Amino acid sequence: NFALFFKLLFLGIAALVILASTDYVSKFARFQGEYYALVLLATLGMMLMAATAELISIYIALELTSISLYILVGFLKDSKSSEASLKYLLLGAVASAVLLFGMALIFGFTGKTQLGEIAQAIQAMSPQAVLASPGLILGIVLLVAGFGFKIAAVPFHMWVPDVYEGAPTPITAYLSVASKAAGFAIILRVFYSAFGLPQWLSLEWGLIFAVLSAIGMTLGNVVAIPQSNIKRMLGYSSIAQAGYLMVGLAAVGFSPAADIVGRSSLLFF
Repeated sequence: NFALFFKLLFLGIAALVILASTDYVSKFARFQGEYYALVLLATLGMMLMAATAELISIYIALELTSISLYILVGFLKDSKSSEASLKYLLLGAVASAVLLFGMALIFGFTGKTQLGEIAQAIQAMSPQAVLASPGLILGIVLLVAGFGFKIAAVPFHMWVPDVYEGAPTPITAYLSVASKAAGFAIILRVFYSAFGLPQWLSLEWGLIFAVLSAIGMTLGNVVAIPQSNIKRMLGYSSIAQAGYLMVGLAAVGFSPAADIVGRSSLLFF
C-alpha cells in the first residue's frame, strides 16, 4: 500500500505536468518527444524509489530520476537554464557520491543490502557495539546528508533557488512536488525499514531530523519574504515545506503512537 500510494501520486503529478506543458513545449518544438520521455523516465525512477527495499536498487532508481531532471532543468538552453542545470548536476553528483559512500559503509558493517536484513543486523547489535562502530554511524549520517540534498533540507538547500528559477516552469512545479515527495518516500522506506530498530537508535536520528526541521522552517520562510522573483520565492518556500515534512520524520522512535502520527501526517501533508 505504501508503494501503491506513491506510485499513484507520481503518476497523477506527471499527468498534470504534461497537461501544463502542452503550450509551453512550443519553446522547444524540435524536442517535444524528448521532453515528454524525460518526464516519464523521471516518474519511473520515482516509482521505483518508492517500491524498492534494497540499497543498490534505490541508488539506481535515484540516479534514473536525477539524470532525467538534470536534462529537463536545462531544456530552455538559455544562460539561466544552463547555469541551473550545471549547478544541479555538480551538486547532485556530489550528493550521489556521498549517498553511495554511506551505502558502502553500511554494507561493509552489516554485510547486507536488503533493508529488512540491515534492520535485523543492527537490532542484533548492542548499543555499545554500534557506538564502537563509527563507520556504521558515519554511513547513516552520510545517508541523511545525501537524502537531505534530494529533499532540499537545510543545510543542503543551496541549489534550490537557482535551479527553480532557471528551469522551465512546468519542471519547477515538478521539482517542488514530485521530486520532494520521492525524496521523502525513500527516506521513509530506508529509515523505517533499516534504521527504525532498535528504539534507542531511532531516537538519535529522530533528533537530527528535528533540528534540521526547525532550521529549515525558519530559514526558508524568512529568506522567501524579500524575494522579487516568484520562482526563487517558490524555491525558498519549498525549503520551508521540507522542514514541515521533516517534523513527521522526527517523531519516529519516540513511541508507537508517535510513529503512526508521524507517518500519517507526512503522507497527508
